[in-house]
Amino acid sequence: MKLRLSYVATLLALTTIVSAVTGVVATYQEAGDELRDVLDDDLENQGRLLARLLAAEKVRLPAAELPGLLRRTFRADEEDTLWVTVYDTADGSVASNLAHTLPLQDMKNRGIQLTLDGYQWEGHQQREGTLVVQLLRRADQYAEVGEDILENITLPAVLGSAVNLALLGALIGLTLWPLSRLVREIESRNADSLAPLVLPTVAAEVAVLRDTLNHLMADVDSVLTRERQFASDVAHELRTPLTTLKLELAGPQPDAEVIQAEVDRLARLVGQLLILARLEQGRWREAFTTVDLQELFTRELGRFKPRMRAAGMTLTDDLAPTTISGEATLLQALLRNLLDNILDHCPSGTRVHVRLHQVADRAVLEVADDGPGIPEPLRLQLGCDITRLDSRSEGLGIGLAICQRIAQVHGATLEFSAGDGSVKGLTVRLAFAS
Repeated sequence: MKLRLSYVATLLALTTIVSAVTGVVATYQEAGDELRDVLDDDLENQGRLLARLLAAEKVRLPAAELPGLLRRTFRADEEDTLWVTVYDTADGSVASNLAHTLPLQDMKNRGIQLTLDGYQWEGHQQREGTLVVQLLRRADQYAEVGEDILENITLPAVLGSAVNLALLGALIGLTLWPLSRLVREIESRNADSLAPLVLPTVAAEVAVLRDTLNHLMADVDSVLTRERQFASDVAHELRTPLTTLKLELAGPQPDAEVIQAEVDRLARLVGQLLILARLEQGRWREAFTTVDLQELFTRELGRFKPRMRAAGMTLTDDLAPTTISGEATLLQALLRNLLDNILDHCPSGTRVHVRLHQVADRAVLEVADDGPGIPEPLRLQLGCDITRLDSRSEGLGIGLAICQRIAQVHGATLEFSAGDGSVKGLTVRLAFAS
């Protein structure tokens, strides 16, 4: 079952409201009950104290003018009115701060309820000797005290809960609103819509998600672009030898040497394409080991020197002891492709020099020749990530595309520069990361 975060947020908001209201109601009821108990205990204590004082002084009500004293002491007001009555059971006299003729019902110490002037009164009755003291408060004034509780205690709680709810709503809005927009924009995309997502937001988590998705789509777009370029390179590279074979086989007397040469060319091309396809899988870094470049390149140059001599070229080298973390097969293929391009495109008499040295803790491989070189516009394109290196690019072949990818896999940079002058000769410089 899938749940929308907006539904969860709504449920959370409702839960917060219910919790806040429940807390306020519980606080109000508990505070009201506690205050009622406190007021009742206060009435009981005051009645007990008054009864003991009067009994200790052996007061006689008419002689002591107790009624006037009670009226002056316990004055009626709108906020809190107390009703106090003192009964003397010895002579039946009564003194009270409120005029009434209610008789004494019994002499027990207990809580009592009486009615006077249309009001319900609640309080306590206390007996000391022959004196009985009744101290009561109007029941409706308990409700007024409850209203004061609601205003002074629960109102701040309500306001606090409202502020918390507003903050929660703002937090949910800042998080879910951009997230919902992000979801809608992603849902509207298709496989060809890999443009970066534009979503302004102040939420760091949403920004990280947006940036991560943009990075992922950029990687996917790069992979798709390379695959399209790979397919295009394959088509252009295979077209020339296949066309040659077709023409030869269609003739009355096919040239066996030409056919053999084209078959060999196709075999080399298929091997190159296999390397490029494996490079696109992006798993070579997992097989990296420590590679001795001096030993690796010395073996490869040893295989090329006889071929160079047969082609009328001179191959020299200057290889310093150097080790890096990499994949030996790929590095060997890189040097082989560079030298194959020289054999394919340089005339007899070309001098080639291979140098391996350290520059500021970086291993650098340089392959320089004094052949015809490459025109500057094309040479500048060779450093781009995506360059069609087929026969349209003056026969450079897919070999340099493989060199570019091998350099990228090893975190190295591959640069192409002119030899003497702007056109004559070519120097390829491979600089590994430190």
